Amino acid sequence: MSDINGIIFSEKYTKDYDKTFIILYIVEGLFIILANLFLTIRLFTNRQLRTQKEFIVIGACLFFDVIFGITYFSAGVYRAIVVFVYEKFPFVSMWDCFMTIHNQFFIFITIMAGIVLVFTAIDRFICVFFPIRYIKLHVEYAYMLMFLPYLIILPLWIPAAIGAYENYSVKNFTMNCLMNQALTIDYYVLYRTIRIVSTIGCIFLYLPIFVKMCVVSFSNLSCFILIVQRTQSIYNHTKIAPGSTKNGKRLLSMTKTVALITGSTVCLFTVPDLITYFSPFINSNVMYLMNLNKGVVNLIIFLTTQKCLRDLMFPRSARKTSAMFASRTTRTNHTIIVHQI
Repeated sequence: MSDINGIIFSEKYTKDYDKTFIILYIVEGLFIILANLFLTIRLFTNRQLRTQKEFIVIGACLFFDVIFGITYFSAGVYRAIVVFVYEKFPFVSMWDCFMTIHNQFFIFITIMAGIVLVFTAIDRFICVFFPIRYIKLHVEYAYMLMFLPYLIILPLWIPAAIGAYENYSVKNFTMNCLMNQALTIDYYVLYRTIRIVSTIGCIFLYLPIFVKMCVVSFSNLSCFILIVQRTQSIYNHTKIAPGSTKNGKRLLSMTKTVALITGSTVCLFTVPDLITYFSPFINSNVMYLMNLNKGVVNLIIFLTTQKCLRDLMFPRSARKTSAMFASRTTRTNHTIIVHQI
């Protein structure tokens, strides 16, 4: 330990810090930001999509992933600067770590990740069990449901800030500033608990949804036939609305999308959370890397399950496909006319 110009340095050299995580945080974080921001802007500037409840839900999830990407990108940039500027890691206080940009975002996404999933699961529950009521809901319902979780942050942030400030004079953490160095143990455990409980709660919300979609009184029918029947049932409900003949398929597609996102969160958030929950001061770079990959996995899920998002992401490809389809339709129509003559 050395003291230079009032700065206390540890004996840990920055050159020994694993740069792999810094590079991955910056590269993957930037990719998640740009891809999700592009899709979010394209979706909410589309006059037709931004008036449909299911796409507002998707847009809110995309917007959250933009914040998610900013979190890891800022963490990578911060640590890259520290490694570049200092030969050894300086010691900093809990308050210093708390006030870093990336830890502010980490606190935000730690609380919000599970809560956003709960609200989307509630939306799917209403959709599957009360399809006619769901159709009658105005678009403002979706905006309120998806952005209401953001109001939960402030009441939980204030006491954590007070706890960190109480330790502003104790410089006992290295300047890489992981999240567990920015919070007292009580609040670190609390935030992880919120995410674990809310994510697991989503599973229990999806159990009745799955049963509703896959189980009827005829026990000898296959699950495939049951899903087809449920699809037709919801489709028949939704097509009574003018101009909404495709709503049933879209609602079920969105339900599948949110279920897959919940599954990825359980694997890449809940499992690492349980590990760090019982060992809060474990070296958690690998756990954070698993969390980071959830952003990439979510993007893959969105693009593979939602054709509209693929069309928004690759507009040229969508136009070519539409042109080819129109050309085939025209040729088919000409053939029919010839045969009729």
